[in-house]
Amino acid sequence: MRSIHLVDLLMGFSRALELVKPNLNAHNVRVAYLAQRLANGCAIDRQEKKHLLIASMLHEIGTIPMEMGTGLMWEMQKEKDYCVAGWVFCRTARLPEAVCNMVLLRQMAWHLMDAQEVNRQPANCLHLADSLDRVMRNAPQASFSSVVQQVMQKPEEFSVASQGAIGKLAGDAAAVHSLKSHADMVRHLSGLFREDLLSTDKLLILCDLFSQIIDSKSPFTATHSHGVAHTAREILQLTGLASQEDCLKIYIAGLLHDIGKLAVPTEILEKPGALTADEHKEIRRHAAVGLEVLASIPGFKCVRDWGGMHHERLNGQGYPLGLKGDALSLPMRIMAVADVFTALTENRPYRKGMNVLAAIMELWRMAKANELDRNIIALVAKNALRLNEVRIRAQRDATARFVAMRRSFLWSCG
Repeated sequence: MRSIHLVDLLMGFSRALELVKPNLNAHNVRVAYLAQRLANGCAIDRQEKKHLLIASMLHEIGTIPMEMGTGLMWEMQKEKDYCVAGWVFCRTARLPEAVCNMVLLRQMAWHLMDAQEVNRQPANCLHLADSLDRVMRNAPQASFSSVVQQVMQKPEEFSVASQGAIGKLAGDAAAVHSLKSHADMVRHLSGLFREDLLSTDKLLILCDLFSQIIDSKSPFTATHSHGVAHTAREILQLTGLASQEDCLKIYIAGLLHDIGKLAVPTEILEKPGALTADEHKEIRRHAAVGLEVLASIPGFKCVRDWGGMHHERLNGQGYPLGLKGDALSLPMRIMAVADVFTALTENRPYRKGMNVLAAIMELWRMAKANELDRNIIALVAKNALRLNEVRIRAQRDATARFVAMRRSFLWSCG
């Protein structure tokens, strides 16, 4: 996992965010592109530009709970609440303070910001980039100069440096033309910070952040990804056949295995009764969507295969690809078992979580039907109490973080 580039991971996560808000239509990419172009004209140093890139690609995460129907968990009432929610997400994930501050200040006018705020100028670049793109989305046929003119009707919103930078950008025909091409913008952003590979710690921080976004889809899945990640890693370690690198990969695959569920309507995930045929089809679609998102991130092949195939079955009756037998590697088989074990022992809207014995009995039934690997089930049965303790601890910690996030949000909103 040493060859993951920051931009590549952020691009993948941006695609996933747009599963929740399709109307964004590459909004994060355009805002990131504009913010970097503006930063070039504002004498912002390289480190701040990198933090600005992260903030730009993630700046909408505070709106996700409301979009997913879980806004009441946060009790959002005002536009600024989205900024606070995004700040809380970023702080909880231990992103750099500068990134957190830029997300928090992304809609604040220049004249209202504290003059001592060290991230004031890059946050203002993000505010200006976001404002420009909102106008462009509402008036897609408008010229860039007319968009700038409309945004600059409130000049007090932006610093002198930001106003000078937008003037330079408006005069750069090639840069403005790239706004019409998603591929050109991605190419430009992908060329930034290419020499910066994510360390294991930073990779885990970003993947952990995104698992929180995935799990906040519903109160009933609020700790599922962490339960699966820890359980899968523990099972793999119990086999004695894995390296530390493999254990890291399967943990990340567990954190992100349900990324495709961001595309599933919350009312289907939380439906207390039986699903219709169409609703079943919608649920099953999440595996293919997740596979596609994970496949878009260079260097994530194992994460894509191990996480994206968690609904495949040995008898070929699984999805999304209908793989069977030897086509399913040991980590894929482990991920499938970890997902089922965690799901069986969790509370869901349609049933209470099973006790460990009942869950093991159900796993054996699936093994006899040639759905799950019986050798892995035997390993799980032998270590059931240990695995359940690992799962409970992981999900308890995840719950505590959600509670802390909500308290931090409510306290910050005053």
